[in-house]
Amino acid sequence: MKSLTILAAALAATALPLPALAAPAQPTTEAQTLTHDHIRTTLHGTSGPVAVLIPGMSTPGAVWDDTVEAFAGDHRLLVVTVRGFDGERGTANEAEGAIPGIVADLAADLEQRDLGPATIVGHSLGGLLALKFGLDHPELATNLLIVDALPFFGTVFDPNATLESAEPQAIRMRDMMIAGAEMMRAMGEKGTDSGQGAMGMSVDEATRVKIANWSIDAEPLAVAQLVYEDTMMDLRQDIAALEMPVTVLHFATGEHADMAKARYATDYAALDGVRMVPADNSAHFVQLDRPDLFRAELAALLKR
Repeated sequence: MKSLTILAAALAATALPLPALAAPAQPTTEAQTLTHDHIRTTLHGTSGPVAVLIPGMSTPGAVWDDTVEAFAGDHRLLVVTVRGFDGERGTANEAEGAIPGIVADLAADLEQRDLGPATIVGHSLGGLLALKFGLDHPELATNLLIVDALPFFGTVFDPNATLESAEPQAIRMRDMMIAGAEMMRAMGEKGTDSGQGAMGMSVDEATRVKIANWSIDAEPLAVAQLVYEDTMMDLRQDIAALEMPVTVLHFATGEHADMAKARYATDYAALDGVRMVPADNSAHFVQLDRPDLFRAELAALLKR
């Protein structure tokens, strides 16, 4: 399972017969929580501007706990949990159409809660989801804050990648994670990780351990499907149609800083007016490594 953890963590730097799907949009026993086929959302705060917080690959909604604590006093924070990333098995995210399903569920959730247009925040895979949400539901997004996410994950492996060239890699990653999960389940084992599997995810050792444990707990079949769909979605040209302000907060630390800046500038080139904010002294989880910078950017957007 440790090899799966390492792969899942690396994929975040960007990424059986199916059971019956869950019933849509039914309130749970927690008053502020709604459950849909692909996501579960919890609303914190009772008044003020609304921010939607979408986590990255293999990451539960708990990644935003510090953000909620900092903003919920005078804002409303809608925390998204991608079902399966919290360890739940047998969800709709193990089947084809996970990304479109997540986006559709989030739109339905905002309308059901009558929250109106919101600032959409997404980290890693969540950043891609935020971009897709802005394209599909511009009437529900006032701003987008993208945290260390590219509009096409394929360029992480090859700067010249296309969907056609990326597909074999996407299939291999998906199939390897599925096979590894089935093997570990047959053996009745669960892996452990000291945080080494999350190297490159954070500059802080304790945070790396937390990230590694999140990836261990995530359901591999859901992660595998979303890894595949993440890799096979290229929005580099589509983002030209985004109608709301977009801020991209990305790591730019050490010897790879210039390379990271160039990669982001190239992949977001079609989006006129995009605001690029490089974060030094940070790795992939910028919101955890540089909460000062992340919160300043989010606060500025929520004041608009």
